[in-house]
Amino acid sequence: MKKQITLLFLFFGVCISTQAHAQVEFEAAQTYGQIFDVTYSETQENVLYALTQTNHIVTSLDAGDTWSILYSDPIDHYAVLKDLKLINAGTALSFNVRAEGTTYNKIAIFDLTTASITQTFSPPNDFEVDILIESYDISNSNNNVVLMHTTYSLLGAYTHEVFYTTNGGVNWNSVYYSPLHDDVSINNVSIAPNDDTKLFLMRGGATSRELGGLYVSLDSGLNWENKIPGNTYDAIAFNPDNANDILLGTSYGYDTHIEDLYRSLDGGDTWAIVPITWTSMATDHINKIVFNPNNANEIIVLEENEIVKSSDNGVTWTNHVYTTIDPETYYYGLSASFNPFTTDEILITTNFYPFLSTDGGLTLTKIENPFVNSTGTVTAYTSASENHVYYGLRSGFNHIDIENDTEDEYYLQSLTQGFGSAVKTIADPVVPGRVFSGNRALNTSYIKVSSDHGADPVDIASSMFFLILEDVSTSIANTDMTWMSTGIELHKLNLADLDNIVDEVVAVPLEGEVVTAVQVDSESASTVFMSQGINFYKSTDDGATWTLSNSGLETLGFGDHVIIDIAQNPLNANQLVLSTTNGIYLSQNKGASWVSISSEFTNKVAFSTVDDETIVAVTYYSEGYNVPLPVSKAKIILSTDLGQTWSEISAEMLNHPFTLTSAFVFTDTDVNVYFGVQDLGLMKYSIELSTLSVHSELLNRNPITFYPNPTKDSFTIKTEQAVQSVTIYSVSGQKVRQVNNPKSEINVSDLSTGVYLVKVKTTSGSLTKRLIKIR
Repeated sequence: MKKQITLLFLFFGVCISTQAHAQVEFEAAQTYGQIFDVTYSETQENVLYALTQTNHIVTSLDAGDTWSILYSDPIDHYAVLKDLKLINAGTALSFNVRAEGTTYNKIAIFDLTTASITQTFSPPNDFEVDILIESYDISNSNNNVVLMHTTYSLLGAYTHEVFYTTNGGVNWNSVYYSPLHDDVSINNVSIAPNDDTKLFLMRGGATSRELGGLYVSLDSGLNWENKIPGNTYDAIAFNPDNANDILLGTSYGYDTHIEDLYRSLDGGDTWAIVPITWTSMATDHINKIVFNPNNANEIIVLEENEIVKSSDNGVTWTNHVYTTIDPETYYYGLSASFNPFTTDEILITTNFYPFLSTDGGLTLTKIENPFVNSTGTVTAYTSASENHVYYGLRSGFNHIDIENDTEDEYYLQSLTQGFGSAVKTIADPVVPGRVFSGNRALNTSYIKVSSDHGADPVDIASSMFFLILEDVSTSIANTDMTWMSTGIELHKLNLADLDNIVDEVVAVPLEGEVVTAVQVDSESASTVFMSQGINFYKSTDDGATWTLSNSGLETLGFGDHVIIDIAQNPLNANQLVLSTTNGIYLSQNKGASWVSISSEFTNKVAFSTVDDETIVAVTYYSEGYNVPLPVSKAKIILSTDLGQTWSEISAEMLNHPFTLTSAFVFTDTDVNVYFGVQDLGLMKYSIELSTLSVHSELLNRNPITFYPNPTKDSFTIKTEQAVQSVTIYSVSGQKVRQVNNPKSEINVSDLSTGVYLVKVKTTSGSLTKRLIKIR
């Protein structure tokens, strides 16, 4: 059905070795995996590198059979990695970090020996509101020499500016500014491999329909000569045995645009058209030209729907034409890489999938991988007898039956369709196989339910207005009765007969306020808990009346906070927890009163189904709620003593996933936390509850102690790890003190008497414990 891919931390030396820590696994069906810029290592046989759709570089040590994470960008801003290149004789990778309109834009060099970023180059015009790095080149002979192409809006016009540095970005020279060159855009830039002062700008078009031509400079961009005017250009390649032998491909254009491959044998001074017959289709654009670095007689050209190859240094060419847009076969090649160890093996990346050819490009086989573009939601049903996970994909979703190891897909759209509105799914927490789904199509919102994991769904509600499937809870006492939030509406459903669903809209206390969470009391079908904004409500008469129960939640009113999730302990019905933007709150009396047990912003929380004092929670973002593209710092926090102490699995330990959704599956010994990650698909992180340790033993139970505790004046932290920071919060979640790199005891003599939450960050993670301050 699929392979489970375990995260490998890679250490590169003379040979590549791996050490598996087995805490992160990628569970999505590999047939859907999408990676880009797939490249062979020049020094290690069977080693491949590639980019995911967002912020990861991945690698394979076995020619693509299995994959692992090589580098995770921390996403200090929402960013996408682009333009992966193997440089420095195969010892390093470079890539473009695209973070529109932020100072996070940069070009980075990743050293494969040390597995670390060794150089970064930031644009000198990062103050522009929508700045992006569009293309770049780095000199292989001197990595301090960089040519950087940026774009931004200026007075309503789309502006292109190219910069050049010879000292690693300490100083930049602006060598091209489109308003001074008839507003002609730039498609690509390049530095001659044998001369750092010779620069090439492949120009595009302008709003005046001016076609740019090829700009060549022999003096580091001080002066430019237009070598082939009247056309647009993009792809360029230099013969590895003779840098004066250059191939150039035309780009998109207007009415006078003509598709051609050009060749220069004198370093770009003169050019001639290579006689190739092209099949006209779409916009006739040459995307990539590659010489085989070990045999320069072999050349491959990727046109939109054609693979054109020569084995005799361009004397003759063979065209492989694809006339059908089929993601499973081929359409629109983007990059190519020759295997330096095996003749006729070529990796070809397309806008849909990567492919391997073992016959020089004649036939292609899709390279499968687990790095799926996850959409929609992740949800799970968990019990002692069966467990099911559902993850969003291409605006539909897939169902995994964990016990039977099977997987089925529902409503997946074609890659060529563009996806549209993703289906949000919620697995019924009580009834196995019952799945609720919501989506919007053709200006109508639909809510459906299936009794068979997504097959044969029936309509619950539809509306021209927005119905957003927020939360679902089913009565254990009467499994035919389900409560559902669709945004500003709360529904009570009788699902005894799916052909005749009874749907009652229940009046809520705050009309027009989103019902963020709903929970039916496990002991009474007529008792329901519900949250709107910062308010927690309880009804004991089946929703006829609601009572506000905010004792202990008063601090949610200080700031822009909201309750996001409600969970009831399946092993102790008196206990409830709230996940909020201001931390986690615990009730021991079914919501009559609350106490703060964590100051961490959390999006989802759950009690263990097998241990009555274990709570697990996850955070997706660290800087806001419902904020467009906030910083992704997804992490897990876990307590085995009802929140007295917490352990943290950091964003770094999770490989900085960009996620909006998660689900929990409990076993007798573990909790498996599933994330739907934008570019890693379905990611699972397993924590061993019996010892509160990740399988790699990165965490140990209660590795940090305070003494004295209680204390009057000060306390000392005892741990074997180096302490990086200590942050003290009031039980209301207000930060009252932070000490970085403490060298001695922490003074709290000025703090008021009471209970505080102390978060200690060490080199191996973070842990939060309670501290009692006395007189």
